[in-house]
Amino acid sequence: MHLHWAALVRLLAPTLIVGAALIAREYMPDLGGDARVILVNLPYLIAVGCVVMAYQFRRLRLMLATLGITALYWLIQTHLQVSLAQPDAARLFLVASLALPLLSLYLLLIPERGMFNTFGLLFTVVFLGIAGICFPLADVLVEAATTGDSAFSARPLEGYVLSVGASKLALAVAIVGLGLVVMRNTVAESVLLGVLASGFFSLALLHLEDISAAMGIAGGLCLVWGLLRSSYAMAYRDELTGLLSRRALNERLNTLGRRYSIAMLDVDHFKRFNDKHGHDVGDEVLKLVASRVNQVGNGGIAYRYGGEEFCIIFPRRSSEDCAAALDDVRARIADYKMSIRDRRSRPQRSKDGARRRGATRVGTDEVSVTISAGVAARDEDCPDPEAVILAADSKLYKAKKTGRNRVIF
Repeated sequence: MHLHWAALVRLLAPTLIVGAALIAREYMPDLGGDARVILVNLPYLIAVGCVVMAYQFRRLRLMLATLGITALYWLIQTHLQVSLAQPDAARLFLVASLALPLLSLYLLLIPERGMFNTFGLLFTVVFLGIAGICFPLADVLVEAATTGDSAFSARPLEGYVLSVGASKLALAVAIVGLGLVVMRNTVAESVLLGVLASGFFSLALLHLEDISAAMGIAGGLCLVWGLLRSSYAMAYRDELTGLLSRRALNERLNTLGRRYSIAMLDVDHFKRFNDKHGHDVGDEVLKLVASRVNQVGNGGIAYRYGGEEFCIIFPRRSSEDCAAALDDVRARIADYKMSIRDRRSRPQRSKDGARRRGATRVGTDEVSVTISAGVAARDEDCPDPEAVILAADSKLYKAKKTGRNRVIF
């Protein structure tokens, strides 16, 4: 399994948002009049915007996260602005302290699969079910606390309200979330961790004035950031390979300086491979090639040009400088072996397939693919990006004609 450690950089934005909100909270009590009214209602206004964007982009997890953090803010504003010594307030606080990590864990673990389908309905029902279970669970914990010390009793420390048990639960969920960030390499997990952090501080520092408003705004802004990043990915990322798309390439070509090189790459005999093994296997091949191309060195930026063709821009590099990096990518793709199971020997029922997994490997084929590449640099004969691409394409064609699985520059 490939781990994307660079994805941890995405946590910087939620961290800055939550940190800035903690600092800004200290100045919020000085506000008055209309500013105070706006402050109290701002989390709701941000939530409305998030719900609209989540609906437009079909991001069910982020929509449910929006509803969850808004419900927490409403609960604090309407029912928890009293002493937690009151039984009703203590019970609701415990419900919130359980629901926050449990719902966050659920949203983190289940991948996004759309909104208006059976899965989306089931996903929402289970989300509401988890929230509902927190009420009887809180009653059980409250009853247990009457017989002795409870790990879920509020105010374990001076200046800290959240119980030890809920704190450990939130920490465990945060650790799981960090693991998912580097495993999945998507924006949603970073956003959900930001929402978890904002809810955590809302409960842990409940005694502080305006903490719920500050964290409600922070949680909403984390969601806004995530939804905007999602819209960017939809517009500028290729859905299959995860590489930057043709639209992103066209915009980048307009900003290149006076010195650069462009490489055009193509999967050899891809149509023949697709016809023989099927489009599903072909898609896996494209993902494999894209993952290797995306790791090209020498400052190269990879794009999916279309079909089985890829483009790499090397700012401030000559074609000779790029050849070694491209040849390394070519060699790593050629050396990678893929195992293709014989579908005819696979059991019809999935349960039988799980029991007889080894049997499906009997008729497997081990295959590999290769790529060809052409590289051209900007010069007097190729004064603009379009001309450089044409020159690189011509050299790609030459690589194909002279035997494939090679780089021509």
